[in-house]
Amino acid sequence: MDGSSATETTRLQALDNLRVFVIFLVVVLHGSICYMAYAPEWWYVLDPHRSMAFTYLVLLVDVPIMPAMFFLAGYFAFPSLAKRGAVRFVKDKLVRIGVPWAFGALVLAPPTAYMIYYSRNLPMSLATFWRTDFWGKAFQQSVYWFLGVLLLLFLLTALAFALSRRFAAWKPEIRRPTWRLFALFVLTMSAGSLLIGVNHPLDQWSHVYVLVYQPARVPLYTGYFILGIVACRQGWFTGQGYRPAPFRWLALCLAFGLLYLTGRIAFPATGQAIAVTAATVLLFNLFCFSSLMAGVALFQARLGPERFFRRSRARNSYGIYYLHPLFLYPLALIFVPLSLPLAVKAAAIVLLAYLASWGVSAAILTRLPGLRRMF
Repeated sequence: MDGSSATETTRLQALDNLRVFVIFLVVVLHGSICYMAYAPEWWYVLDPHRSMAFTYLVLLVDVPIMPAMFFLAGYFAFPSLAKRGAVRFVKDKLVRIGVPWAFGALVLAPPTAYMIYYSRNLPMSLATFWRTDFWGKAFQQSVYWFLGVLLLLFLLTALAFALSRRFAAWKPEIRRPTWRLFALFVLTMSAGSLLIGVNHPLDQWSHVYVLVYQPARVPLYTGYFILGIVACRQGWFTGQGYRPAPFRWLALCLAFGLLYLTGRIAFPATGQAIAVTAATVLLFNLFCFSSLMAGVALFQARLGPERFFRRSRARNSYGIYYLHPLFLYPLALIFVPLSLPLAVKAAAIVLLAYLASWGVSAAILTRLPGLRRMF
Protein backbone atom coordinates (compact mmCIF):
# COMPACT_ATOMS: atom_id res chain seq x y z
CA MET A 1 0.00 0.00 0.00
CA ASP A 2 1.47 3.38 -0.97
CA GLY A 3 1.44 6.48 1.23
CA SER A 4 -1.58 8.09 -0.41
CA SER A 5 -3.63 4.90 -0.06
CA ALA A 6 -2.65 4.59 3.58
CA THR A 7 -3.67 8.19 4.20
CA GLU A 8 -7.01 7.65 2.45
CA THR A 9 -7.66 4.49 4.48
CA THR A 10 -6.83 6.28 7.72
CA ARG A 11 -9.14 9.15 6.84
CA LEU A 12 -11.98 6.83 5.98
CA GLN A 13 -11.54 4.82 9.16
CA ALA A 14 -11.54 7.93 11.35
CA LEU A 15 -14.71 9.32 9.76
CA ASP A 16 -16.37 5.91 9.71
CA ASN A 17 -15.62 5.54 13.42
CA LEU A 18 -17.03 8.99 14.07
CA ARG A 19 -20.23 8.04 12.25
CA VAL A 20 -20.50 4.81 14.28
CA PHE A 21 -20.11 6.80 17.50
CA VAL A 22 -22.63 9.45 16.44
CA ILE A 23 -25.26 6.83 15.62
CA PHE A 24 -24.67 5.18 18.99
CA LEU A 25 -25.30 8.61 20.54
CA VAL A 26 -28.56 8.84 18.56
CA VAL A 27 -29.73 5.65 20.29
CA VAL A 28 -28.50 7.01 23.64
CA LEU A 29 -30.43 10.25 23.06
CA HIS A 30 -33.70 8.55 22.17
CA GLY A 31 -33.42 6.15 25.09
CA SER A 32 -32.53 8.92 27.56
CA ILE A 33 -35.57 11.01 26.66
CA CYS A 34 -37.75 8.23 28.14
CA TYR A 35 -36.20 8.97 31.54
CA MET A 36 -35.55 12.72 31.47
CA ALA A 37 -37.38 15.26 33.59
CA TYR A 38 -39.39 17.76 31.53
CA ALA A 39 -39.51 15.34 28.60
CA PRO A 40 -41.69 16.21 25.60
CA GLU A 41 -45.25 15.25 26.55
CA TRP A 42 -45.71 13.40 23.27
CA TRP A 43 -42.61 11.19 23.58
CA TYR A 44 -43.23 7.58 22.64
CA VAL A 45 -42.71 6.01 26.08
CA LEU A 46 -42.21 7.95 29.32
CA ASP A 47 -41.19 6.20 32.51
CA PRO A 48 -43.17 7.50 35.50
CA HIS A 49 -39.90 7.96 37.39
CA ARG A 50 -37.57 10.45 35.72
CA SER A 51 -34.36 12.29 36.52
CA MET A 52 -32.70 15.62 35.83
CA ALA A 53 -29.46 13.74 35.10
CA PHE A 54 -31.02 12.46 31.89
CA THR A 55 -32.28 15.96 31.10
CA TYR A 56 -28.70 17.24 31.21
CA LEU A 57 -27.53 14.31 29.09
CA VAL A 58 -30.24 14.94 26.48
CA LEU A 59 -29.48 18.67 26.32
CA LEU A 60 -25.82 17.91 25.53
CA VAL A 61 -26.14 14.92 23.20
CA ASP A 62 -28.91 16.55 21.16
CA VAL A 63 -26.66 19.40 19.99
CA PRO A 64 -23.95 17.88 17.75
CA ILE A 65 -25.26 14.56 16.47
CA MET A 66 -27.41 15.56 13.48
CA PRO A 67 -25.10 18.34 12.23
CA ALA A 68 -22.28 15.77 12.36
CA MET A 69 -24.32 13.36 10.25
CA PHE A 70 -25.06 16.05 7.67
CA PHE A 71 -21.37 17.01 7.63
CA LEU A 72 -20.29 13.42 7.00
CA ALA A 73 -22.89 13.04 4.23
CA GLY A 74 -21.61 16.20 2.57
CA TYR A 75 -17.99 15.11 2.93
CA PHE A 76 -18.55 12.02 0.81
CA ALA A 77 -21.07 13.52 -1.61
CA PHE A 78 -18.77 15.23 -4.11
CA PRO A 79 -16.41 12.28 -4.80
CA SER A 80 -19.47 10.15 -5.52
CA LEU A 81 -20.87 12.84 -7.83
CA ALA A 82 -17.58 13.21 -9.68
CA LYS A 83 -17.29 9.45 -10.11
CA ARG A 84 -20.87 8.70 -11.19
CA GLY A 85 -22.10 11.93 -12.75
CA ALA A 86 -25.31 13.69 -11.76
CA VAL A 87 -27.78 11.23 -13.29
CA ARG A 88 -26.25 8.05 -11.83
CA PHE A 89 -25.71 9.82 -8.52
CA VAL A 90 -29.40 10.75 -8.30
CA LYS A 91 -30.48 7.21 -9.23
CA ASP A 92 -28.20 5.79 -6.55
CA LYS A 93 -29.53 8.17 -3.89
CA LEU A 94 -33.14 7.48 -4.83
CA VAL A 95 -32.46 3.79 -4.18
CA ARG A 96 -30.28 4.15 -1.08
CA ILE A 97 -32.07 7.10 0.53
CA GLY A 98 -35.40 7.64 -1.23
CA VAL A 99 -36.82 4.12 -1.00
CA PRO A 100 -35.86 3.59 2.69
CA TRP A 101 -37.25 7.04 3.49
CA ALA A 102 -40.58 6.30 1.82
CA PHE A 103 -40.88 2.88 3.47
CA GLY A 104 -39.81 4.25 6.85
CA ALA A 105 -42.15 7.25 6.74
CA LEU A 106 -45.18 5.32 5.44
CA VAL A 107 -44.77 1.87 7.00
CA LEU A 108 -42.43 2.03 10.01
CA ALA A 109 -43.21 5.49 11.41
CA PRO A 110 -46.95 4.81 12.05
CA PRO A 111 -46.44 1.88 14.47
CA THR A 112 -43.60 3.80 16.11
CA ALA A 113 -45.85 6.83 16.59
CA TYR A 114 -48.62 4.53 17.84
CA MET A 115 -46.42 3.82 20.86
CA ILE A 116 -47.50 7.26 22.12
CA TYR A 117 -51.09 5.99 22.33
CA TYR A 118 -50.34 2.41 23.35
CA SER A 119 -48.00 3.36 26.21
CA ARG A 120 -50.72 5.63 27.64
CA ASN A 121 -53.52 3.07 27.21
CA LEU A 122 -55.49 5.32 24.86
CA PRO A 123 -58.47 3.44 23.38
CA MET A 124 -57.49 3.27 19.71
CA SER A 125 -56.25 0.34 17.66
CA LEU A 126 -53.16 0.56 15.48
CA ALA A 127 -55.27 0.18 12.34
CA THR A 128 -57.56 3.05 13.35
CA PHE A 129 -54.60 5.21 14.35
CA TRP A 130 -52.91 4.51 11.02
CA ARG A 131 -56.03 5.55 9.10
CA THR A 132 -56.87 8.63 11.16
CA ASP A 133 -54.67 10.39 13.71
CA PHE A 134 -51.36 9.52 12.09
CA TRP A 135 -52.24 11.67 9.07
CA GLY A 136 -53.41 14.51 11.29
CA LYS A 137 -52.38 15.62 14.77
CA ALA A 138 -49.99 12.68 15.28
CA PHE A 139 -48.16 12.95 11.95
CA GLN A 140 -44.41 12.45 12.15
CA GLN A 141 -41.67 10.40 10.50
CA SER A 142 -39.78 9.11 13.53
CA VAL A 143 -36.05 9.00 12.71
CA TYR A 144 -36.76 8.80 8.97
CA TRP A 145 -37.17 12.58 8.66
CA PHE A 146 -33.37 12.75 8.31
CA LEU A 147 -33.48 10.70 5.11
CA GLY A 148 -36.01 13.05 3.52
CA VAL A 149 -33.98 16.17 4.28
CA LEU A 150 -30.76 14.44 3.24
CA LEU A 151 -32.28 13.33 -0.06
CA LEU A 152 -33.31 16.91 -0.81
CA LEU A 153 -29.75 18.12 -0.16
CA PHE A 154 -28.33 15.40 -2.40
CA LEU A 155 -30.73 16.32 -5.20
CA LEU A 156 -29.87 20.02 -4.93
CA THR A 157 -26.16 19.19 -4.99
CA ALA A 158 -26.61 17.04 -8.09
CA LEU A 159 -28.56 19.85 -9.75
CA ALA A 160 -25.75 22.32 -9.01
CA PHE A 161 -23.24 19.81 -10.38
CA ALA A 162 -25.25 19.44 -13.60
CA LEU A 163 -25.88 23.17 -14.13
CA SER A 164 -22.59 24.70 -12.99
CA ARG A 165 -19.45 23.85 -14.93
CA ARG A 166 -17.37 25.58 -12.30
CA PHE A 167 -18.83 23.46 -9.51
CA ALA A 168 -18.49 20.25 -11.54
CA ALA A 169 -14.85 21.07 -12.35
CA TRP A 170 -13.93 21.79 -8.72
CA LYS A 171 -10.67 19.92 -8.16
CA PRO A 172 -9.41 18.81 -4.76
CA GLU A 173 -6.78 21.15 -3.34
CA ILE A 174 -5.05 21.00 0.03
CA ARG A 175 -6.04 24.15 1.91
CA ARG A 176 -5.85 24.60 5.64
CA PRO A 177 -8.83 26.42 7.16
CA THR A 178 -8.26 29.48 9.29
CA TRP A 179 -9.79 30.36 12.63
CA ARG A 180 -11.45 33.23 10.82
CA LEU A 181 -13.28 30.72 8.62
CA PHE A 182 -14.38 28.74 11.67
CA ALA A 183 -15.62 31.88 13.41
CA LEU A 184 -17.49 33.02 10.29
CA PHE A 185 -19.14 29.63 9.94
CA VAL A 186 -20.29 29.54 13.57
CA LEU A 187 -21.59 33.10 13.41
CA THR A 188 -23.44 32.40 10.16
CA MET A 189 -25.08 29.30 11.64
CA SER A 190 -25.97 31.25 14.77
CA ALA A 191 -27.48 34.15 12.81
CA GLY A 192 -29.56 31.79 10.69
CA SER A 193 -30.84 29.86 13.70
CA LEU A 194 -31.56 33.07 15.59
CA LEU A 195 -33.56 34.61 12.74
CA ILE A 196 -35.72 31.52 12.42
CA GLY A 197 -35.72 30.94 16.18
CA VAL A 198 -37.58 34.19 16.82
CA ASN A 199 -40.75 32.26 15.98
CA HIS A 200 -39.47 28.69 16.33
CA PRO A 201 -37.52 27.48 19.40
CA LEU A 202 -34.49 25.26 18.85
CA ASP A 203 -36.40 22.12 19.85
CA GLN A 204 -39.62 22.72 17.88
CA TRP A 205 -40.63 20.33 15.08
CA SER A 206 -42.60 21.20 11.96
CA HIS A 207 -43.31 19.82 8.49
CA VAL A 208 -43.95 21.05 4.98
CA TYR A 209 -45.80 18.39 3.02
CA VAL A 210 -43.54 15.31 3.17
CA LEU A 211 -40.51 16.97 4.79
CA VAL A 212 -40.27 16.92 8.59
CA TYR A 213 -37.65 19.11 10.25
CA GLN A 214 -36.78 21.49 13.09
CA PRO A 215 -37.08 25.01 11.59
CA ALA A 216 -34.41 26.67 13.74
CA ARG A 217 -31.93 23.96 12.78
CA VAL A 218 -32.44 24.13 9.01
CA PRO A 219 -29.39 26.43 8.66
CA LEU A 220 -27.34 23.76 10.44
CA TYR A 221 -28.59 20.96 8.17
CA THR A 222 -27.59 22.96 5.10
CA GLY A 223 -24.50 24.62 6.53
CA TYR A 224 -22.85 21.46 7.84
CA PHE A 225 -23.64 19.58 4.64
CA ILE A 226 -21.95 22.33 2.59
CA LEU A 227 -19.06 22.49 5.05
CA GLY A 228 -18.57 18.76 4.54
CA ILE A 229 -18.27 19.29 0.78
CA VAL A 230 -15.75 22.09 1.31
CA ALA A 231 -13.76 20.01 3.81
CA CYS A 232 -13.48 17.14 1.34
CA ARG A 233 -12.43 19.36 -1.56
CA GLN A 234 -9.80 21.09 0.60
CA GLY A 235 -8.35 17.84 1.95
CA TRP A 236 -9.28 18.29 5.59
CA PHE A 237 -8.33 15.33 7.80
CA THR A 238 -5.88 13.91 5.23
CA GLY A 239 -2.16 13.42 5.76
CA GLN A 240 -1.13 16.78 4.28
CA GLY A 241 -4.40 18.54 5.05
CA TYR A 242 -5.90 20.05 8.16
CA ARG A 243 -5.88 17.74 11.17
CA PRO A 244 -7.59 19.18 14.26
CA ALA A 245 -5.53 19.11 17.46
CA PRO A 246 -7.24 16.72 19.94
CA PHE A 247 -6.51 18.50 23.23
CA ARG A 248 -7.31 21.97 21.92
CA TRP A 249 -10.66 20.96 20.42
CA LEU A 250 -11.59 18.70 23.33
CA ALA A 251 -10.96 21.58 25.75
CA LEU A 252 -13.11 23.90 23.65
CA CYS A 253 -15.83 21.26 23.39
CA LEU A 254 -15.95 20.74 27.15
CA ALA A 255 -15.90 24.47 27.89
CA PHE A 256 -18.64 25.39 25.41
CA GLY A 257 -20.69 22.37 26.44
CA LEU A 258 -20.55 23.39 30.09
CA LEU A 259 -21.48 26.98 29.25
CA TYR A 260 -24.36 25.88 27.01
CA LEU A 261 -25.72 23.47 29.61
CA THR A 262 -25.47 26.13 32.33
CA GLY A 263 -27.38 28.56 30.15
CA ARG A 264 -30.12 26.08 29.33
CA ILE A 265 -30.54 25.25 33.01
CA ALA A 266 -30.57 28.88 34.09
CA PHE A 267 -32.92 30.14 31.39
CA PRO A 268 -35.99 28.38 29.93
CA ALA A 269 -36.01 27.75 26.18
CA THR A 270 -38.85 30.20 25.53
CA GLY A 271 -39.97 33.59 26.77
CA GLN A 272 -36.51 35.09 27.16
CA ALA A 273 -35.12 38.43 26.06
CA ILE A 274 -33.51 38.48 22.64
CA ALA A 275 -30.03 38.87 24.18
CA VAL A 276 -30.46 35.67 26.22
CA THR A 277 -31.81 33.80 23.20
CA ALA A 278 -28.89 35.03 21.07
CA ALA A 279 -26.38 33.91 23.70
CA THR A 280 -28.03 30.48 23.91
CA VAL A 281 -27.99 30.06 20.13
CA LEU A 282 -24.34 31.15 19.93
CA LEU A 283 -23.28 28.72 22.66
CA PHE A 284 -25.30 25.97 20.96
CA ASN A 285 -23.38 26.52 17.74
CA LEU A 286 -19.98 26.88 19.43
CA PHE A 287 -20.55 23.59 21.24
CA CYS A 288 -21.86 21.94 18.07
CA PHE A 289 -18.87 22.91 15.94
CA SER A 290 -16.24 22.20 18.60
CA SER A 291 -17.85 18.78 19.22
CA LEU A 292 -17.51 17.88 15.55
CA MET A 293 -13.85 18.89 15.44
CA ALA A 294 -13.09 17.21 18.75
CA GLY A 295 -14.74 14.01 17.52
CA VAL A 296 -12.69 13.93 14.31
CA ALA A 297 -9.50 14.77 16.21
CA LEU A 298 -10.00 12.05 18.82
CA PHE A 299 -10.81 9.34 16.29
CA GLN A 300 -7.80 10.27 14.19
CA ALA A 301 -5.54 10.29 17.24
CA ARG A 302 -6.91 7.03 18.65
CA LEU A 303 -7.18 5.09 15.41
CA GLY A 304 -6.31 1.47 16.06
CA PRO A 305 -6.24 -1.60 13.81
CA GLU A 306 -9.39 -2.24 11.81
CA ARG A 307 -11.00 -5.23 13.51
CA PHE A 308 -14.05 -7.28 12.55
CA PHE A 309 -16.49 -5.70 15.02
CA ARG A 310 -15.37 -2.20 14.10
CA ARG A 311 -15.86 -2.92 10.40
CA SER A 312 -19.21 -4.53 11.09
CA ARG A 313 -20.50 -1.58 13.09
CA ALA A 314 -19.38 0.81 10.36
CA ARG A 315 -20.98 -1.33 7.65
CA ASN A 316 -24.23 -1.53 9.62
CA SER A 317 -24.40 2.02 10.97
CA TYR A 318 -27.13 3.00 8.50
CA GLY A 319 -29.16 -0.08 9.41
CA ILE A 320 -28.74 0.55 13.14
CA TYR A 321 -30.03 4.10 12.74
CA TYR A 322 -32.93 2.84 10.61
CA LEU A 323 -34.05 0.01 12.89
CA HIS A 324 -33.40 1.15 16.44
CA PRO A 325 -36.81 2.78 17.15
CA LEU A 326 -38.52 -0.55 16.42
CA PHE A 327 -36.66 -2.11 19.35
CA LEU A 328 -35.98 0.82 21.68
CA TYR A 329 -39.50 1.99 22.54
CA PRO A 330 -41.07 -1.46 23.06
CA LEU A 331 -38.14 -2.24 25.34
CA ALA A 332 -38.69 1.00 27.25
CA LEU A 333 -42.34 0.04 27.73
CA ILE A 334 -41.39 -3.44 28.95
CA PHE A 335 -39.00 -1.92 31.50
CA VAL A 336 -41.57 0.58 32.88
CA PRO A 337 -42.98 -1.72 35.60
CA LEU A 338 -39.57 -3.07 36.64
CA SER A 339 -38.16 -1.78 39.95
CA LEU A 340 -34.71 -0.90 38.72
CA PRO A 341 -32.56 2.23 38.96
CA LEU A 342 -33.18 4.55 36.00
CA ALA A 343 -29.53 4.31 34.96
CA VAL A 344 -29.86 0.53 34.70
CA LYS A 345 -33.09 0.80 32.71
CA ALA A 346 -31.64 3.34 30.30
CA ALA A 347 -28.41 1.41 29.79
CA ALA A 348 -30.33 -1.82 29.25
CA ILE A 349 -32.76 -0.53 26.63
CA VAL A 350 -30.04 1.39 24.77
CA LEU A 351 -27.64 -1.56 24.62
CA LEU A 352 -30.32 -4.12 23.81
CA ALA A 353 -31.84 -1.94 21.07
CA TYR A 354 -28.40 -1.18 19.63
CA LEU A 355 -27.36 -4.83 19.58
CA ALA A 356 -30.70 -5.99 18.15
CA SER A 357 -30.56 -3.37 15.39
CA TRP A 358 -26.97 -4.26 14.62
CA GLY A 359 -27.81 -7.96 14.45
CA VAL A 360 -30.84 -7.56 12.17
CA SER A 361 -28.96 -5.16 9.93
CA ALA A 362 -25.98 -7.53 9.64
CA ALA A 363 -28.16 -10.62 9.10
CA ILE A 364 -30.80 -9.12 6.78
CA LEU A 365 -30.40 -5.54 5.57
CA THR A 366 -26.80 -5.85 4.39
CA ARG A 367 -27.14 -9.43 3.11
CA LEU A 368 -30.38 -9.89 1.21
CA PRO A 369 -30.31 -8.89 -2.48
CA GLY A 370 -32.18 -5.65 -3.03
CA LEU A 371 -31.91 -4.59 0.59
CA ARG A 372 -28.14 -4.89 0.41
CA ARG A 373 -28.08 -2.27 -2.32
CA MET A 374 -29.95 0.17 -0.08
CA PHE A 375 -28.10 -0.50 3.17
